[in-house]
Amino acid sequence: MEIKQDIQIESGFWSTLVCPETRQPLVLKTLKVAEAETKHTFIAREHAVNSRGELVAPIGITPTVMLRQDHEAAYPIVDGVPILLAPEMLVPAGVKRTVDLLLPRYAEAYEEMSHYNLAAAMEAEQIKNTDAYQSIAKIYQAPQAVQVNFPYPAEIWLDAVYDSVTQMEAYEHLLPITGNQMAQLGGKGIHAVKFLLAGAYAAWAITPMLGEIKCAIALAREFKVDGQLFGVVGIAEEIPLATGVLDGIFSGGCLHHMQTDLALPEAARVLKSGGRFAANDPWRTPFYAIGTRIFGKREEGVYCQPLTKSRLAVLPVAFPTARYIQHGSIFRYPLLALNKFGIKSGLNFAYRMTKIDDALTSIIPGLRSWGSSVVVLGKK
Repeated sequence: MEIKQDIQIESGFWSTLVCPETRQPLVLKTLKVAEAETKHTFIAREHAVNSRGELVAPIGITPTVMLRQDHEAAYPIVDGVPILLAPEMLVPAGVKRTVDLLLPRYAEAYEEMSHYNLAAAMEAEQIKNTDAYQSIAKIYQAPQAVQVNFPYPAEIWLDAVYDSVTQMEAYEHLLPITGNQMAQLGGKGIHAVKFLLAGAYAAWAITPMLGEIKCAIALAREFKVDGQLFGVVGIAEEIPLATGVLDGIFSGGCLHHMQTDLALPEAARVLKSGGRFAANDPWRTPFYAIGTRIFGKREEGVYCQPLTKSRLAVLPVAFPTARYIQHGSIFRYPLLALNKFGIKSGLNFAYRMTKIDDALTSIIPGLRSWGSSVVVLGKK
């Protein structure tokens, strides 16, 4: 899918992009101009081995690049999207650079990149046939009064059926949206587009998967907010944005894939004073091991590990005001099990059942801590 570069790079917003490794500012240049100004010939890394033992080719040299302020590095741009992953850094010929794709912050992305880029890019080509499109269409077709009333009513704005209560709490925590600059960490940009329809000034989609950025851009185009949506390939552990530029960050079902000890402080860094972070994710309960043995995981892969207290130990360090709240102690796992057998719950039903669940489990001290759905909230 061809993406016009003017959608992505003819904008002052790109002045907020930084090198993920050094945080130095980046400037858009043609490769020819960048090499003339720096008197360098830029080269890409060599093939590197991922955690599956596969050789992974670099993105390589592109006609336009993001040149680092010190002129000692640049980053490729593919289809108008900056590829701001440190392993894809272009360096002057003769500079020895070792790239380790086995580092935990990169391992999952480079193990799954080929598969997810292809799948998401194909989805972007048929965006009107996706669940993401249908979900946002409900908002787009709603009266203006509904659009400015984010995140109510729930049936219009929510899409995480089995984690709908935590998603609502996350959305509520991020208010107000109108006039603010928001970001979505991980995923195909559905929430970034929602924020724009809710009145956000601008929204960023940040993910290591180029295919997911293509989905985000395709969604934004369909709902006429593409001029305010900015996609960049990067990881949450090294967010390629300048310090203190965002008003709010949301991560839906992706935080548990990240190195939280790195990602949460990074989220705090790029937020303005008073900026808010929210994520809804699965929580590891004593039933988790039993349930996955019987019914399997919702997501396969060694990196899909629900959150725990130890993984969120950095939360109060990253954010002066922070907390997490668990939900779904009784009913969430049975509903997920039914879904495995093809019996799907509607969003309204799952939302009501979780509310009942919370009311019942709040009666017995400690029982809420068995909830397998969690919302993580922070304020800078």
